[in-house]
Amino acid sequence: MVGIDTGRFTNTYLWREPPWESGSRLTDAYIHLGSPQFAQKAFDHIARKNLHSWNTIISGYSNNKLFLGVLRLFSRIRREFVRVDSFNLVFAIKACVGLSFLKDGNLIHCMAVKFGLEVDPYVAPALGKMYCQLGDLGDARKVFEGFPERNSVPWGVMMKGYLKHLKELEVFELFNRMQSSGFELDDFTLEGLVRACGNIAAGKEGKMFHGLCIKKNLIDSNVYLQTSLVYMYLKCGLLNCGLKLFEEVSERDMVLWSTMISGLAKNGKSFEVMALFRQMLQQSLTSDSFTLASILLACSLGGSLKLGKSVHGYMIRKGVDLDVVNYTAFIDMYARCGSLAMAQKVFARMPVKNVVSWTAMINAFGIHGLGSEALAFFDQMRSENQGIVPTEEHYACMVDLLGRAGKIDEALSFIKKMPIKAGASVWGALLDACRIHKRVEIADKVAKKLLPLETDKASVYVLLSNIYADSGRWELVNNIRHKFGKKGLHKSVGFTTIEVGKKLHIF
Repeated sequence: MVGIDTGRFTNTYLWREPPWESGSRLTDAYIHLGSPQFAQKAFDHIARKNLHSWNTIISGYSNNKLFLGVLRLFSRIRREFVRVDSFNLVFAIKACVGLSFLKDGNLIHCMAVKFGLEVDPYVAPALGKMYCQLGDLGDARKVFEGFPERNSVPWGVMMKGYLKHLKELEVFELFNRMQSSGFELDDFTLEGLVRACGNIAAGKEGKMFHGLCIKKNLIDSNVYLQTSLVYMYLKCGLLNCGLKLFEEVSERDMVLWSTMISGLAKNGKSFEVMALFRQMLQQSLTSDSFTLASILLACSLGGSLKLGKSVHGYMIRKGVDLDVVNYTAFIDMYARCGSLAMAQKVFARMPVKNVVSWTAMINAFGIHGLGSEALAFFDQMRSENQGIVPTEEHYACMVDLLGRAGKIDEALSFIKKMPIKAGASVWGALLDACRIHKRVEIADKVAKKLLPLETDKASVYVLLSNIYADSGRWELVNNIRHKFGKKGLHKSVGFTTIEVGKKLHIF
């Protein structure tokens, strides 16, 4: 704290109504020392404040994420100094984003218009980003269209706004406009296009953009673009391409490691995930909660209780703050690895429970065949005290429980009484129950509901084919297999794991 003490000593001389230059320098010094309260005192003792001194204190508050303080200072500028500029406007806009204050953002937008700064090259992108972040894509688009000379920044901001709200088609519409206007793609805009390809599993187009990145020599020095390309390949199921690109990256940050681990886990590659996790630990990288949630998913898929407990212990030793995602991942992992008691303990210790965590616990009881307990939890979740509205996944879980118990007709009746329209997960659970209990006549009806919802999912065709094969209806089996082949679908190779003597065996 020597620096701050020195600053206080200097301050005794400069607080006697210092000129704005000295006051601004002292304010800036306190900001860099991480002492905004002393920066505020130094600022308040400036007798004649100008825009430079106002902007110095506002930037300090913004950099320390003291967003309410930023807005209070901005309000003081309007009262005491009258004028604003693009610099303090941008910080006020960022504060509105940090606080999710859309109405205040609208007022600041009006102020920018009043002072003729709405198309300023710094203010306009900040306004567009604010509207995108806070969900007002209509106003974001208006800001974008009103920008007279667009560089890559407004194009990229608008693309990322659409991506945030899963509007990939609008991203490609912007890309077409860029091409027609002769605008050259750069790393900022290509990052958005690559992620859009990943979100809609457009692997062919994603590879095309990858080739364009290589042609423009944009990849080697841009970790954000590298991460987006890896994300795209994993989302499209092109695991070898994603892994190859990951291995080619010389300097991998935590976000890239998390992207790779998460993508492999979601593609069911549990053993590859664990190998990558060990490799990451060898490089002395500290895992974040997002990465560890993906590791737990891999443990669940692999059925390794030992590895799951090891990850749990690692998180405790490292003092990782558990959020609702991590708690829920633990519940799912322990349930799938055979330790229902530990799943219940984790659920009981959760400080905050949401709809996903309740679903995980209901599913845990279902996995272990405890239908009564699952139904009791379902009723408890729907109670007024919890205030949670059941989703389709909850109803699918109930259908699965009834189906496993052989109560197919009751499951059908339950579906008919559902307050929401049954989707793929509900009909899929019932179809699987029909296979277990050989209810072919109902399977035919369920398949008619399910196939239009999941036309490109291989597991549906395989399940239906197995149902017909078990009942000796070979003509229907051949018909299903013909459709399966015509669509170019492939059956995933299955494997089983069992943990014996703290060792995981695969066969």
